[in-house]
Amino acid sequence: MFGSILVPLDGSQMADRILPHVAAIALKDGPPLTLLRVLESDDEESTPVVPLAWHFAKAEAQAHLDEAAKQLEGFGLAADTVLLEGGAAQRIVEYAHKQGVDLLALSSHGQGGLSGWNVSGVAQKVIHRAGTSILLVRSSDEGGDELGRIDAEVIQYRRILAPLDGSPRAESALPLAGALAERHSADLLVVHVVTRPEMIEHVPLTPEDVALAERVVLRNKTEAEKYLEQLQLRLPSGAQTRVLVDDSVTGALDALIQQEQVDLVVLSAHGHSCHVQWPYSALVNSFITYGETSLLILQDLPSSDTRRSLAEPGAENSAIPTRRASEEGLNIRAHSEI
Repeated sequence: MFGSILVPLDGSQMADRILPHVAAIALKDGPPLTLLRVLESDDEESTPVVPLAWHFAKAEAQAHLDEAAKQLEGFGLAADTVLLEGGAAQRIVEYAHKQGVDLLALSSHGQGGLSGWNVSGVAQKVIHRAGTSILLVRSSDEGGDELGRIDAEVIQYRRILAPLDGSPRAESALPLAGALAERHSADLLVVHVVTRPEMIEHVPLTPEDVALAERVVLRNKTEAEKYLEQLQLRLPSGAQTRVLVDDSVTGALDALIQQEQVDLVVLSAHGHSCHVQWPYSALVNSFITYGETSLLILQDLPSSDTRRSLAEPGAENSAIPTRRASEEGLNIRAHSEI
């Protein structure tokens, strides 16, 4: 499904929770996965490093990588291991850029444990700087004593959500969502949210204003239903489509995720309003920062290098990459290869 997958680990059981999800996404006959561990080092002058202790730390880190590779082997997947030193987020991003990784898979939390944030600081930095497709799996405190237990079986997705805004960029995630739904025999729910128009209200709205707003909503809802009906031919058999009307896209989708017990959201990094200087749209950023569901984010821009060059001063007048150019940056195999 993806040509190359990078899986950063930090030695914690929380971080290891990504492994069964990687097995749920990866192709058994594909290229080896890469398990990456960064042994943190402090570049600033501080307590001197004890050589023997550092040697044992490296040996322990490599042993953990080897154990994780063995677990993936039990899932039928081959994995290489890489051990680096330095700052975790920086080295992970550097390695991903250097190797041209197609998918970066990581857990929302690791050694630092759970906190008041839905994503740890290291994960947040990696996600926003990697410039590649991302699989983000949520860590949680559900299960009590089972918190540290790693599932011995591949995760089986039951309910997959694919939100669309009507743009070709958003639609680029559909083949991946459909392929995963077929592979896991999961329910696929394709959703478009129609928002009510924002009306300036320095005084109460007149009946005419209210009627105008309702006409706009009705028109957009009708067009959205036609749009999803046309898409039905491109979706797996049994896929459901739904049009929601709400004041907030994120609010409507979050409520639907909870109601339908969605366990994976598959979406493009950008939609209709694509700003190439930003790695993700506002909707995707909201899912990353505030969501509680695992995400598979398909980076629709050609490459991190292209995106960085477009973000340079004066690049705001540059043309946004076409749909064809965006698709050339993806490395997705046909459904038959899954």
